[in-house]
Amino acid sequence: MSAPAGGRWRSGAGIAVVASSVLVLVTVRWASGRAERGLARRVAAATAGYLALVARPARGSADYDLSRLLIEARALDGLPGFAAPLEVFHGTAPLVHATARPLSPALFDRLRRHAAAQSTGSAALAPLFDRDGWDVVGAVAAWPARTAWLSWRSTLAMLPSLVAGALAAAAVGGAAGRSRRAVTWFAGAATVFGLAAYGDIRAAARDATDRWLGDARLLMQEAVVRVPELRWSLSALAPIARGTELMPGDSEASAPWRQIVAGTPRAAVAVRLAPGRWAELRAAPEEGEGWMAGWLAVTVGLALLGPLAVAFAAWGEHAAARPRQLRETVAAWGFLAPSALHLGVFSFAPILFVLYLSVHRWTLVDPARPFVGLANFEGVVHDPLVWVSLRHTVVYALSVPVSMILSLGAALVLNRQSWAVRLARTVFLLPYVSSVVAIALVWEWMYHPDFGLINYLWSSLGLRPVDWLGSPRTALVAVMIVSVWVQLGYQMTVFLAGLQGVPQAYLDAARVDGASAWQRFRRITLPLLRPVTLFVLVTGLIGSFQVFTYMYVLTDGGPLHATDVLVYRIYQTAWQFLQFGYASALSLLLFVVLFGVTRAQFMLLGKRQDYA
Repeated sequence: MSAPAGGRWRSGAGIAVVASSVLVLVTVRWASGRAERGLARRVAAATAGYLALVARPARGSADYDLSRLLIEARALDGLPGFAAPLEVFHGTAPLVHATARPLSPALFDRLRRHAAAQSTGSAALAPLFDRDGWDVVGAVAAWPARTAWLSWRSTLAMLPSLVAGALAAAAVGGAAGRSRRAVTWFAGAATVFGLAAYGDIRAAARDATDRWLGDARLLMQEAVVRVPELRWSLSALAPIARGTELMPGDSEASAPWRQIVAGTPRAAVAVRLAPGRWAELRAAPEEGEGWMAGWLAVTVGLALLGPLAVAFAAWGEHAAARPRQLRETVAAWGFLAPSALHLGVFSFAPILFVLYLSVHRWTLVDPARPFVGLANFEGVVHDPLVWVSLRHTVVYALSVPVSMILSLGAALVLNRQSWAVRLARTVFLLPYVSSVVAIALVWEWMYHPDFGLINYLWSSLGLRPVDWLGSPRTALVAVMIVSVWVQLGYQMTVFLAGLQGVPQAYLDAARVDGASAWQRFRRITLPLLRPVTLFVLVTGLIGSFQVFTYMYVLTDGGPLHATDVLVYRIYQTAWQFLQFGYASALSLLLFVVLFGVTRAQFMLLGKRQDYA
């Protein structure tokens, strides 16, 4: 490859290094600004609620006495510890700063129509209702504070990332080992930079929550001073802190603190209402505070775009020297792109969404979806029904070895070539290719305690009828019998394929040596069927841990949770109890179990067996 071409790859890698760092900076600035804008909206709404409590109404009207409202609004400007820049409007006229620009009539009309706090340009606006709480007579505007691009810690982390990126970009086109080492060091430095950037976002979110709690506390304490009767009713102070929890409390430290309430993280602060009378104000912290929040993946992912781009540039520079290989690689990835896109949209994206749901209290009946950390997983561990369903799932999985033994025996019997054998194979395979729901409905009729076929045959032997699906003792066994019957044909077909791959010369030589049929099966056939047997076993176990339809159609998880398995518990938790966060934690538990089974498959099937 020519030198100018190699320079283009290095230049592109250098641009990518700088671009990834800039993207991280922009993300930190935007996320911090988002937290400040949220703080401004909450402060504006709290101030509007405060003014509605302390400002006197005009005589004979639900509107406020303008002179009193002017005094209360300007008093906020000098309230010690209340540093939020505010403006109070009565109608469209400003009250705190007489020379400020008035509120535009169109913006005031929109605020009256929506009657909710909203961001407008550089400020956040909250409606100021009249004393009756019906009409919007004014507004409160709050401006978010300016945010820094990076803290000193993130700056110190960014500099090594840029240096490592420059060295990695300079190594493009050099020795392959040197380039790989440079990219590895760059990836490590970029990861540290991404973590430090997320630390800035988390600190900004925490600071915004703490300042909001401090401002809400100041407004409450000022309200009870101006209107003393408010101190005896916590519900009367609710307009100042809507969407929060205000309850009796004790004297605590002046700084806000974090705590877990009913599995949900809460930021709290103590509010002194009167001598010896305290309240505790609790609010949901900003989402950026949680370590499992999405910002962590965003900042680290953007920081790692640089190492990925440098690695791609090194590969491109190396592949450009062999145009044919480059064309073949590009063509191969072009053919794989639709499948990769399908996997990304329908597999990887749902997995990431499940991870997000598992650390949130997510339900359709509550619009608030707070971050709860590992509370869902703790609930899974301590839920007795989860362990019951796991035990039933493991017991149900015992049907797999039974069906394997029966299917292997059927395969040995039907390992011949005749029309009757082919007909028998087809009959055995039909249940597997039929509708699962149809199969379950047929067996439900056969298990019926009054007119089912099985109880009819049972009674003909002089035995009492059995409620197969209605008794906790027999329900799970009855479902396992259905599973064995359905899987028999498929497993028999796989074993037949394995038997036909056994060299006939081995069997003939053993027969000449005088080996019996059992000895030939035990010494020759069974060892050679080992890969097939392990495949059937592992796939059967994975399928048994994912069973759902039989339980849903035949027993609905009963009776008395006798057929409650993991997948049915996930379905019931999500779609009957509407607890999607908890159901996602259960799904991850099932994923861990299936991953262990799949890992065992790779370890066992990867062992090579040679037979002389």
